[in-house]
Amino acid sequence: MHAQMRTYKVNRVTHKVYESRDELPPGLRIMEKWRDGQIGDWVLADDGCIVQVIRRGQMLRAKGKKKVREYVGICTGTFPVTPNVRMDTSKRTNIYSFSGNKVPDDILLDRTKLSTHEKLFVAYLSSGFSPRDAYLKSYPTNNMRYATEKSATLVKTERIFTAMKEELKPICEELGIEPKSVLEDIQYTSKNAEKEDVRLRALFKLSDILDLEDKNRTSVTQVTGALFQGFTPEMLEEADHKVLEKGKDES
Repeated sequence: MHAQMRTYKVNRVTHKVYESRDELPPGLRIMEKWRDGQIGDWVLADDGCIVQVIRRGQMLRAKGKKKVREYVGICTGTFPVTPNVRMDTSKRTNIYSFSGNKVPDDILLDRTKLSTHEKLFVAYLSSGFSPRDAYLKSYPTNNMRYATEKSATLVKTERIFTAMKEELKPICEELGIEPKSVLEDIQYTSKNAEKEDVRLRALFKLSDILDLEDKNRTSVTQVTGALFQGFTPEMLEEADHKVLEKGKDES
């Protein structure tokens, strides 16, 4: 899938966001350090996209040793020119505010219904693709870094987790995989595996599932690793083997 350049209008002027260097027009000069960018310069954002600086200025600070804070503005937001601030090209609701009010990532987490792209994302995840590759196949981008960051945010949402469970439910039923048996297998491995590192990994997985690190909660939550990575052919083959062995034992 080819990357799709994004465009945003600011004061009736259309501005472009290039998602990879392959999209750039010939001869376009890029500044690797966005903090040095002046108005009109094209800079490399921290998410790997290329965007033009359309504002640069200073504002007074109410607190701190430095009374003046310098900032740069792009078509998707405004960023203080400080070492600890990271520039990304996600569109803010308020592009003139440092906070951006409610940013798209917050809206992304709050939504309950799947978008068309998210439905594709879930389908590719359940087919065994990694989150990054599923994102690349579902969304109009081929920017690896951008896809890695966005897919990591997506898989944390409740609606994606719920959709994944529904997508994988028929497969789990066909293979006879139930949450209780999964927990029993992990528990057995944590106690009986020959290698100590295997036992520890199984124990840590149980800890993650049961939220044991949070002393205020001990409820079973998300088995994210198995769900979001999908079932590999090896896992399916092993599950079939266990079903067959179980059948032999019962006969």
